[in-house]
Amino acid sequence: MKGKSSPLIIGTRGSELALWQANFTKTVLESNGYLVELKIIKTKGDATQQWNLGFDKIEGKGFFTKELEDALLAGEIDLAVHSCKDLPTEFPEGLTIAAYSKRANPFDILLICKDSKDETKILKLKSLAKIGTSSARRKAQLLALRPDIEVMDLRGNVPTRVNKLKENEYDAIVLASAGLERLNIDLEEFEKVCLKAPMFIPAPAQGVLAFQIREMDADMQQVCMLLNDEESALLTNIERRLLHDFEGGCQMPLGVFAERNNNVLDVWVSQAASWNSIPKRLHKVIPADGQNYSAAIVSGLKNNKTKSVFISSELKENDYLKRVLEAHQYPVDNRSFIEFTPIGFDFPTDADWIFFSSKNGVKFFFEKVNSDKLKNIKLAAINQGTAQVVFELGYAVDFIGSGSDLSQIAKDFDEIAYGKIIFPQAKRSMQSIQKNLTKNTDIETLVIYENQPVGITEARDEAILVFTSPMSAQAYFSHFEKKADQIVISIGNTTSKRLAELNVDGIITAFEPTPWAIIDEIFALTE
Repeated sequence: MKGKSSPLIIGTRGSELALWQANFTKTVLESNGYLVELKIIKTKGDATQQWNLGFDKIEGKGFFTKELEDALLAGEIDLAVHSCKDLPTEFPEGLTIAAYSKRANPFDILLICKDSKDETKILKLKSLAKIGTSSARRKAQLLALRPDIEVMDLRGNVPTRVNKLKENEYDAIVLASAGLERLNIDLEEFEKVCLKAPMFIPAPAQGVLAFQIREMDADMQQVCMLLNDEESALLTNIERRLLHDFEGGCQMPLGVFAERNNNVLDVWVSQAASWNSIPKRLHKVIPADGQNYSAAIVSGLKNNKTKSVFISSELKENDYLKRVLEAHQYPVDNRSFIEFTPIGFDFPTDADWIFFSSKNGVKFFFEKVNSDKLKNIKLAAINQGTAQVVFELGYAVDFIGSGSDLSQIAKDFDEIAYGKIIFPQAKRSMQSIQKNLTKNTDIETLVIYENQPVGITEARDEAILVFTSPMSAQAYFSHFEKKADQIVISIGNTTSKRLAELNVDGIITAFEPTPWAIIDEIFALTE
C-alpha cells in the first residue's frame, strides 16, 4: 500500500496557510505510520494575486484548485489538500472528495486599527471607515450593517493582508478566523470583532479542509478515513449543496452556515444580487440528516413573496430592520404599544456588575447615573441590541448574551459573574435572568421605570405582525384577534409564551432577539 513502503505525495499550494494545512495533514498520516512527502504546486489563483481584481471575480472558477486537480489526474500526487471554501462544487471526472476535516472556527473576524475604532457604533467601526476585503459576500453583509462605510479590494495571502492593515492602507480588514488561528499571527495591536452567525454568515464550508483523491484509488480512500470528521462532513455537504443549488459559484455573494442544535440542524443563508446590494437572509430548522432540503431553501429565498410588515416598536431613522425590508419591497409600518415612565432610584455603591435586560433599562439608568459612579463596575447586556445602546452611550460591555434561551444566557453569565449584581428593570419585570442564577445569589433588582400599554383603537391589517415584547403582545391581543391570513413573529421565547397565553396560534419565534434574526424569519416565509 502506498505510504507504507513508498512515500504518499500530498499536493499543496505554496502559501503559508496552504503549507500549514498540508503539514497538518502530513503529521496526522505520519503518526499513523505513513511515509509522506509534500509537493508544492502553483495555481492560477496564486499567480493572479497581483492582478487588479477582486476575488469575487475569480473565486469559484478553479483558480485555486485546477492545477492541483490536474496533478492528481496525472498521477503526480496522491492527495490534494484544499481550503474547502475555495473548492468548486463540481469536479473533473475521475476525482472525488474522500474526507473533510474537523471544522475550525467557521466565522469571519474584523480587524480594526485602534485609531479607527468607535465603540458607540455597530461593528465598532468609525464613520466612513475604509474596509479591506475582496469577497462579494463580505462586502454585501458589511454594507447592509453599515451603509456608511467604504469597502475596498484587498489582495494577497493572509500575512500580506494583515501587513497592509499594519501599514494603515485600510481602517479595518475582514479575514477568516480559521486562517489567522492556524498561522498564530499576532493581532494584539488591533481591535478584534468576531463576525458570528447569525449576524454575519460565513462562506459555505469555511474553516474546513477538503481531501481530494482519484475516485478509483481504493488505497487512498482507506487512508482518508483517518482524516475524516463525520459531523463536519454532514454540515459541510449541506452547505456545499446549497452553494451548488444556487448556481452561482463561490463568486456569488452567498453565505451559508449550518450547525447542530440537539436533534435538528439550524441553517442560515445570506444571498445578495451583487456586492453592493442588501442581501436576502433566512433561517431554517431542518431534520438532523440534512437530506433533500436544499432545493426548497433555495426556491424559498429566490421566490419569496413580498408581504406588508408591522413592527410593535419605535424604529430609528435608517433602522437596519426597516432598511433591509424596504430594499426588497416589503411595505413596513411601526408603532410602540407601550409608554414608559421613569422612577427615581438610589444607585447602589457596592455593585460589582450591572446587568441590563432591555434597551429602556439602559436609557433610564444612564439618565441618572454617570461614568464617575461606574468605576471598577462591569456591565452586562441580555443581547446584542441592548449592548448596542450601551455602546452608543460610550461604555464597554463585558458580557453579551446570545440566543433566545434566557436560562442559557443566565447560565453563561453565572459562569463569569461575581460579587453583587444589580438588575435595573421595569416595575413589572419578569426577572428571568435572576431566577435562573444559581452560583451568584447576591443580587438586587433596581426598579427604574414603569411601562404600561397605550390605548389601541384599530386592528392592524398587515400580513406579518412582529411583536418585540410580552407587553406589546398583551396590549394588542387584549383588544384584537389575529386574522386568519396573518402571520405573527415573536422576538423571543418570553414574548412567544405570552402570545400563546393570549391564544394566538402559529407563532414563529426568532432565533435570537435581534433585527437580523427577525429578518431571517420574514424572508423564510414563502406562501
